[in-house]
Order: sequence, then structure tokens, then C-alpha cells
Amino acid sequence: MLKIPWGKVGPGAALEQFCLNGDDQHLPEIVPPLPSGQLGKLAFSYSGLHSCVERYIAARSGELDAPTKLALARAFQTAAVNQLGEKLLLALHWCLNNGIVISDIVVSGGVASNEFLRQR
Repeated sequence: MLKIPWGKVGPGAALEQFCLNGDDQHLPEIVPPLPSGQLGKLAFSYSGLHSCVERYIAARSGELDAPTKLALARAFQTAAVNQLGEKLLLALHWCLNNGIVISDIVVSGGVASNEFLRQR
């Protein structure tokens, strides 16, 4: 939706790279409040986050200036990672309450992870 070219690396890795670039001092301070998913539940979905970004872009006739595009991309990435963190904490608390000992955690999957592994 942000028209970020992703070529061979895939959309996840392209989004990550795009978010690393840019001038932080000139980013718009107002981006839409992005949903956090089903708070307090071990259910997971990015559909609400995706729809929110889609509506934001559609309300601007699909045209965003570069600083707004970067701010929106970073807000999306932050909301997505925050949802992962919230679900991880819920799962760890569930394990603790049910006598399951966790010694290691692996976060894997997605195009960005695959590209990272290919580069190693």
C-alpha cells in the first residue's frame, strides 16, 4: 500500500529497510492511532492494523508525501512488533501459571527473517 519497492528481498524486509532510512526531524507528528489487536487474548491478527493503514491512505486518495509515508511505515512496524511483544508476555504468563518452564524463545518467520537468514 505504501508502494515501497521490494524486489527480491520481499515486503517485510523492504519495510524494515525503508523504516531505517529518512530524517527523523521532519516526520509528521500525527499518524493514525493504530490498533493493537486483541489485547489480553492469545489471539493474533494484523487485519485491523492493515485496515487502519488502508483507510488512512484511501482518505488521502492514495497520495502520501515522503515524510508521511515514512511516519506511517514506522507506526505500522511499531504496532506490529508491539502486538508480538504483548502476545509473547501473555504466553509467558500463561506458561508460568501452568508450571511450564521456558528456557529459550525463538521469534521466527516472515519474509524479513528469511532474508536475514539468507544473508548469514
